[in-house]
Amino acid sequence: MEHITLFTDIMPEEQERIRVCFKVREEIFQNGETIMEYSSSMKKIGLIQDGRAVLYCCDEDGNEYVIDELNQDSVFGEPFLLPSDAQHYYACATMQTKVLFIDYEHVIKRCENACHHHSQMVSNLLQMIALRSRQQTDRIYMLSRSSTRKKLMAYLHSLAAEKGTKKYKIPMSYTALAQYLSVDRSAMMREIKNLMEMGVLRREGRNVELLG
Repeated sequence: MEHITLFTDIMPEEQERIRVCFKVREEIFQNGETIMEYSSSMKKIGLIQDGRAVLYCCDEDGNEYVIDELNQDSVFGEPFLLPSDAQHYYACATMQTKVLFIDYEHVIKRCENACHHHSQMVSNLLQMIALRSRQQTDRIYMLSRSSTRKKLMAYLHSLAAEKGTKKYKIPMSYTALAQYLSVDRSAMMREIKNLMEMGVLRREGRNVELLG
């Protein structure tokens, strides 16, 4: 699938009309700020324009889990998760992050003029959601692996495929990566060291290169 953004195939002058039609709001969040707390109302959709955020889940016992990483062009919000009453979900910025917010009702209701750019934006959103669904499927595959090493390698190969290169920078800290893969950080770092000694990968900080 080609790279799709919210404004793919929409002219600049149409983009300005969209911001009015869809009641688009733009906000900037600093590292550690909460971007959105999920509710059952399905009132808004968020789109990461620039930066990075993480989606967390907190269960009724107070345990916190990393559910998803949200990078540029990621879409998020209640319509894509349908949160349960027993769990609390929220998105938090991990660096300065610019977010566009769109009212959900303006996405599902066609405007009176049936504008082309309205239809195109909805089409773009659906394609972006399909991409997020595929990424979630990839994560389910990672988490289903039977060992820390297999989970780690599944993640590294998935990232290489996404970036189109075997040499790249891991987009999160190793602590966050361990949470993302639901593994013990110390065990994960041991596996990374073992893989380096085996000649499977090179690492310098968060810069990684898959070998062979």
